[in-house]
Amino acid sequence: FTFNAGPIALAVNFFTPIDPTDLKRLSLPASYISVSAWSLDSDTHEIQVYLDITGEWTSGDSNEEVVWDMKEIKGNKTIITGDMRLKNPQIFKEISESSQWGRFKFFTDSMVTHEANGCEGMRSKFVKNGRLDNIVTNTYRKIHDNWPGFGFARTITSRPLNGGAPSVGYYGMAHVRRPAIEYTDSQLNQLWESYFSGDDNKMVQFVYEDREDALKRANALDSKIVGDAQRIGGDSYVKVVSAALRQAYGGTEMVGTAAKPWMMLKEISSNGNCQTVDVIYPHFPVQLYLNPTLLRLLMEPLLDNQERGFFPKKYCIHDLGTHYPRCIGHTDGKQEDMEVEESANMVIMMSAYVRATNDKQFAQKHYNIAEQWTQYLVDHGLITGDALTTDDFLGKIKNSTNLSLKAIIGIGAMGQLAEVVGNHDDQQKYRQIAEKYVTEWIRMGEDPSNKHMKLSYNDNNTWFMIYNLYADVILDTKLVPESIYKQQDEWYLSMQNYYGVPLGSGTPHTKFDWVMFTAAASTNAKLRQSMFDRTAQWLRETPDHVPFSDWVDTQTGGSRGFKNRPVIGGVFAPLTIKH
Repeated sequence: FTFNAGPIALAVNFFTPIDPTDLKRLSLPASYISVSAWSLDSDTHEIQVYLDITGEWTSGDSNEEVVWDMKEIKGNKTIITGDMRLKNPQIFKEISESSQWGRFKFFTDSMVTHEANGCEGMRSKFVKNGRLDNIVTNTYRKIHDNWPGFGFARTITSRPLNGGAPSVGYYGMAHVRRPAIEYTDSQLNQLWESYFSGDDNKMVQFVYEDREDALKRANALDSKIVGDAQRIGGDSYVKVVSAALRQAYGGTEMVGTAAKPWMMLKEISSNGNCQTVDVIYPHFPVQLYLNPTLLRLLMEPLLDNQERGFFPKKYCIHDLGTHYPRCIGHTDGKQEDMEVEESANMVIMMSAYVRATNDKQFAQKHYNIAEQWTQYLVDHGLITGDALTTDDFLGKIKNSTNLSLKAIIGIGAMGQLAEVVGNHDDQQKYRQIAEKYVTEWIRMGEDPSNKHMKLSYNDNNTWFMIYNLYADVILDTKLVPESIYKQQDEWYLSMQNYYGVPLGSGTPHTKFDWVMFTAAASTNAKLRQSMFDRTAQWLRETPDHVPFSDWVDTQTGGSRGFKNRPVIGGVFAPLTIKH
C-alpha cells in the first residue's frame, strides 16, 4: 500500500513467505511488515512512522482479559518483542475462527521507541511528539477496555527516488500455539519448535534476521510461477494463480517434529473440518506442482488414523475432526459419509504422489489400506446409488457419472501402486476391472445425443462438468478414450456463460477449482484459454469483495458464500500437466 502525505510517499508492505521446499521455514507462524518512504519533492526529509497492534489478535472475543510483556532479544541485532496472551486461555477452543490460546508476538529492531499501553493514548502521544516513552504498563484488562496493545515509533529518512536506496523499517508478527492441535490420541506442537528447541525467542530472532533473504526467495518463487503460468495461459492465468497462492497455503499448518512432520489443513468457510479428504483433493495440484512431499505430509495423518484402527468403516474417512484444531477423528464412525468420493480421492492422490517421487517405500507401507479402499470402489464404484460427492451442496446424486469415473480411475490408480511394489497379479487385476468398468461407464453415462456425458446414468438430457477426467490425465491411466475428451471440450465451449462453464445443467453456478481441473484435462487450447480468461475476468469484476471464492454464479459474478478456502490450490492443476 502506498500513501501520500504532503511531500512524502509512504510504502507499507505485508509479506507472508511461502517456502514449499524448506519445512523449517514453511513451519514458521510468522509474517512481515516493512515501511519505507521517499520524497515527492527534491528534498531529503526525516519522518516518523508509527505501528501498533491490539489484543484483538489474541481472541475472537473482546471481553477476554489479556496480559502482556515486552523484552529485548539479543542477537546479531537487538530485537524488541511484545508478547500478548489471554489471562485464561482455553486450549483447542475457537471463537469467530480465532484461537482462544497462544501467544501473539509483535517485534522489530531496537531503533524504535516502544510502549505497551492503550492504543488510543499511544497514537495521540505519537501524533504530538513523534515518539513513544519506552514504558510497559501492567494494568492488565479486557481487550476492549482502552484497547491495550504494543506500539512502535521510528524515524526514517526519505530521499528523492534518484537519491539512493530508501531506508526501510522491518517488523514481524508471529502467533505461537502450544500445543497446536489435538490429534487422535496425542497433542502435537507446531513444527518450528522441533528446529528451535521450543524457544520462542530463537524463532523470533531467526524470523527477523531472515527477512531480506525470505523476500529474495519469495521473489524467485513468484518468478517461477509467473513464468510457468504465462507459458500455459498468458496474463489471465498469471492473475488466477497469483490470486490463489497465498490462500492455498493459508489454510495449512506444519505440526509434529523434524523426524515426523505433518501438514494439517483446515477447511475454512464451508465449515471448520480438519483434514477433509475432499478438500485436500482439490487442493493437491498446488503441492504436486511445488513440492509433492507436502502432498504426502497431508495424507499421512489420515493414513495413520485409519491404519491404526481408529475408524471402523471399510471405506475412507471424510475428515479427522468436525472442527480444527481438534483432529481426533471419528472412532464411532459417525461423520458426513462420502464413501466412494473419499476412497477414490485417497488412492488417486497416493498414486499421484508415488508417480511424482518414485517413493516405493510409501506405496509398500500403505498398500493394505489402499487396497481396502479400492475393494470398496470395486464393489460400489460403477453403480454408486444415492451418494454424496464432494459437491455436497447438490445433495445426494443417484449414480453420478462424474463420481463413478473417479472410482474407476481410483481402481486404475491401485493398479499403478501394485506395479510399483511388484505385485503384478494385482496390477493386472485392477487394470482389467478399470478397463471393463470404463466401457460400462460410457455405455450408461453418455447422453443419447452423443454430445456429452450425463449428470447421472438415470437422467437423459442432463449434463455435468466431468472434472474427474483430470485424474485420468495426471495419472496417465489412459482409461477414457480421446473421443470422450473431445466431445466434452466441444460441449463446454457451447455451454459457457459470461464468467465460465457452469457445473452442469440446471444451475448457473460453478466451482473454479473444478474449472481449472477441467482446463488441465482439456485437449482444446481454445477452451483452456477461455477458462483462464473468464476466471481472470471474474476476479476483476466480481461484486463480492471476499477472498478468492471457489463457488460463484457464472452469470452475475456473485459468490455463493465459500471464501478463503484452501481448495483454491486446484487452480494450479494446469501447471501439473504437459500438453
